[in-house]
Amino acid sequence: MSDIKRILIVEDEKDLLDSYKELVETAGYEALAVSDGYQALDSLDKNKGKIDLVILDLMMPGIDGLEVLRAMKTNTGKYGDMPVIVLTNMTSESIIRETFELGASSYLVKTDLDYDGLVKELGKYLGGSL
Repeated sequence: MSDIKRILIVEDEKDLLDSYKELVETAGYEALAVSDGYQALDSLDKNKGKIDLVILDLMMPGIDGLEVLRAMKTNTGKYGDMPVIVLTNMTSESIIRETFELGASSYLVKTDLDYDGLVKELGKYLGGSL
């Protein structure tokens, strides 16, 4: 059986979602890509125990990232328990604090991050795949 780590990417901007998916796969991980919070929770439920990390945007239509994070961390029996890297452009101290209180592992600001930085962050939680 393969030891490739699987990452769920939750991002509502299609170009970013495609870029992150390509980056994750180029870095040697398997990527599942969804574009909203409803799909994220559905994917986590259907793939329980098979997702090793979640990259989560906060600002999305429907269920936003904070609600996804809250649902994940208060119902690990249904969704599993894995690191969550919040990847957003929101820089509010209160939002950052809330994500960590809800159980986020890391908080990255999209505009401050390059692809190497994201790969490095993934490696912290999943081990290097390159």
